[in-house]
Amino acid sequence: MAVSILTITHANIGQELLTTAETMLGNLPLPSQALTVSDNCDPDKVLKQALGICKELDEGDGVLVLTDIFGSTPSNICNKLSNLENVSVIAGLNLPMLIRAMNYPDLSLNKLVEKALSGAHDGIINCKDN
Repeated sequence: MAVSILTITHANIGQELLTTAETMLGNLPLPSQALTVSDNCDPDKVLKQALGICKELDEGDGVLVLTDIFGSTPSNICNKLSNLENVSVIAGLNLPMLIRAMNYPDLSLNKLVEKALSGAHDGIINCKDN
């Protein structure tokens, strides 16, 4: 068993990041799925979808939910999921975060959260300084 990853983002950002990660890594080491939130969505319907996907994805080790912008509609939906047992939510999804998480498929949910956060932070570099 492993932690699963669910992205909940604007447009197809989450799916595109998962596709890119799969291309880079050759496969996705963690069970993953993307949920797109459109501009005219019904947040309650999307929340129901997200709850169903979390139940489907959770193999017993939990679900890491990644969203793009804190305070936006996708993030607000995700925050409601954070009340579930074995679900952790991180806002600020970027490719370094996702790649870092995928590179540690054997970690617990709490440890995977730490790795994902460090990947996001460490992946932001002022290229002029390097």
